[in-house]
Amino acid sequence: MDNTQKQPTQANPVEIPGPFDIAMMLLSAFAMGIVICVFTLPLEAETRRLLMSIDTFICVVFILHFVVCFIQADDKKRYFKRHWIELIASIPIIEQLRLLRLLQIFRVIKMLSLAKNVFIPMLAKRIQTTMAGLLVFMITIVASSAVAIFIIESDNPASNIKTAEDALWWGLVTISTVGYGDYYPVTPAGRLISSILIISGVSLFGVISGYIASSFSRPSAEEEQEEETDRAILKQLLVENRELKMQMKSELAELKAEIARLNQQK
Repeated sequence: MDNTQKQPTQANPVEIPGPFDIAMMLLSAFAMGIVICVFTLPLEAETRRLLMSIDTFICVVFILHFVVCFIQADDKKRYFKRHWIELIASIPIIEQLRLLRLLQIFRVIKMLSLAKNVFIPMLAKRIQTTMAGLLVFMITIVASSAVAIFIIESDNPASNIKTAEDALWWGLVTISTVGYGDYYPVTPAGRLISSILIISGVSLFGVISGYIASSFSRPSAEEEQEEETDRAILKQLLVENRELKMQMKSELAELKAEIARLNQQK
């Protein structure tokens, strides 16, 4: 996970959000939707427990992101001073503190509005951008599918998905295409959700496998630097060769003019 970049040329440097900062903002928005549902909707106890379990897992992701960025920060005191509210908002024990995530969302949106050309540098960070996108996609699709399958299947007498743990385990097993078969949907709507989750899992791990393969086949940074140096040397040699040819043509023209002048004097 990458720490927030800064532009050192300004007196008050503008923070440029990295791929994982934007990923955390998206997860914060998703988690805020969960918290709002828990606080406002008349949910059954097991449905509420499922949503809180998903939110707790997202809190763990937030805390890990904070710890990694804090370790990587050059000025740890300054980083903690700017981001301590996000750490407090990630504590899963006190539900009311989770509303502080709105501040994280607003902070990243403000950073996006102030920083120019944010997405162009992100394209250069292919590994971080890809991993951040896959993290958001996996958490979102598994959590949404688990909630949907629980709502659809839990009231069916023939279903074996009855608790929050059953729904979450089904989501993880299904997206990983392991297929233990211990939990499975019995309704048409549940099977449709399972099909979507299976296709998402196959696509997800296909992207990961292809990216890993391309990473091995792609030259390293040192090799790319050597190739860039070789191209620069070759370009310089071509320029010098072109200049030498022009100089030889000029001298040859002068020599022909001198020969012609000597012939006229005879």
